Amino acid sequence: MVTDQYINANELMTQLSAVSVRLNIDYEIDSIAGKTCEIGVHEFKLEKSLFKFLPESLVESVKETLQKSFRTNQKVQTDVNYIGVNNEQRKVRIVSNTVDVNSKVFYLVTFLRLPVKDKIIREINGFESYEEARRQLEISEARFNSFFENDPVMHVSVNPSTGLIADCNKFVIEKLELSDKSDIIGQPIYSIFTDEKRIRCLSLLEKFKVEGKLKSEEMDMVTKSGKIITVILYTVAQRDEYGKIILSRSTLVDITDLKNAQKRHDRKRNRLELLNKELEQFVSTCSHDLQEPLATIKFAGDVLSKLYHDKLDAKGHDYLKYIDEAVDRLTKQIRSLLAHSRIGINAERSVVNTDNLVATVIKDLGKRIIESNAQVTVDKLPNVEAYGVELRLVFLNLISNAIKYSKQGVIPKIQISAEHCDDFVMFSVADNGIGISRQDSKEIFKIFNRVNETNPNKGTGVGLAHCDKIVRMHDGKLWVESNIDGGSTFFFKIKKSYDL
Repeated sequence: MVTDQYINANELMTQLSAVSVRLNIDYEIDSIAGKTCEIGVHEFKLEKSLFKFLPESLVESVKETLQKSFRTNQKVQTDVNYIGVNNEQRKVRIVSNTVDVNSKVFYLVTFLRLPVKDKIIREINGFESYEEARRQLEISEARFNSFFENDPVMHVSVNPSTGLIADCNKFVIEKLELSDKSDIIGQPIYSIFTDEKRIRCLSLLEKFKVEGKLKSEEMDMVTKSGKIITVILYTVAQRDEYGKIILSRSTLVDITDLKNAQKRHDRKRNRLELLNKELEQFVSTCSHDLQEPLATIKFAGDVLSKLYHDKLDAKGHDYLKYIDEAVDRLTKQIRSLLAHSRIGINAERSVVNTDNLVATVIKDLGKRIIESNAQVTVDKLPNVEAYGVELRLVFLNLISNAIKYSKQGVIPKIQISAEHCDDFVMFSVADNGIGISRQDSKEIFKIFNRVNETNPNKGTGVGLAHCDKIVRMHDGKLWVESNIDGGSTFFFKIKKSYDL
């Protein structure tokens, strides 16, 4: 039964002076549209090889066009001069592409008749055009061979049927410390790899036969002197005109230096993790050990104050007060130091809604906000991938400080904003408080550094140090822009997400 679709295709091909055929992977004709006489051919027959019906002068050009469309998986177009039946001089445009129908791959090739010009006829019959074509081919081959040989990356060709090396470039010879190509061509491909990787090499060879490619396979090569070279292997197939794999072409990228750098990095990271654990243990031990004698000193001061209250003069009472205040201050510092060392322990990163997080912080600071009549304005804040508990502590400290260091008699106004900066989100907490000098703005993030000793609500000097450590945990940065009596704006930026 002839369908309308087939009729339409035939009509179209006739109007275009063209013929179109669909071929299976073995180049056998599956369907025909148009008249073969348009291209100087008597007939095409279904389920027969296309090349049985084409003029001999056209066969090679069609094969090359089909192979190129198969290799590139793209439409390929070629104009060809040839001799048709009855010795007619003809010119045709060959358009080839691959199509996938019901999971089967077909070639779709169209022959479009073109007008023949005298100049073209003379060229096709002339010796000069043949020499020119041969010269261009030689130039093209020379360029490819030059690239293959001089490329500073290893290239190896292997016969997949035998597993023997068919060719390589000189960079392979140099890397493997060989004399020339005769030392490697004809040898099994597994011979250039370490004993541990030889079985892997054989399994990859079988995988290649099935899939026709290999991608990002890590292998270890061994040089003549026994040196190990780690490479990433990429392999593609070279096929014949029937689509059969005849060679594998592999590129081997030396990543030895990268692997060694990674090993050094891993060793340093492991050492750093060990040192951090030792430091945490040291801080914890010192904190607990120091708190006991401090408690003893405080107890002794209290006893002296009670037992000898009437016997001490004003100066004696002042000394006891100094001791008591110093003990309280040192106790707070020890606890703060312990808290600082524990930041980030067992922290888990997750997607954090910073709108909700800041709203919770403002609620927690509700009493202080009401007492100070502070006005806190929050812009729309984005979601980020962060350590939620620690990020909350950053906002808690910055908003708390904005309230604490407000100007006397001035209602504190606090503005919280965010903006996107490439792979980061930059948050800002701005206030209209007493401000910070340029000199002090460089010191405030150091632990136990308090730049405003006259403030009645002065803290322990660890809040901003906590913030700085937490921001650095997020691969970010914390800084302040401020002037005395001009308010302060604290900025910190953290990564939006992490590929971990």
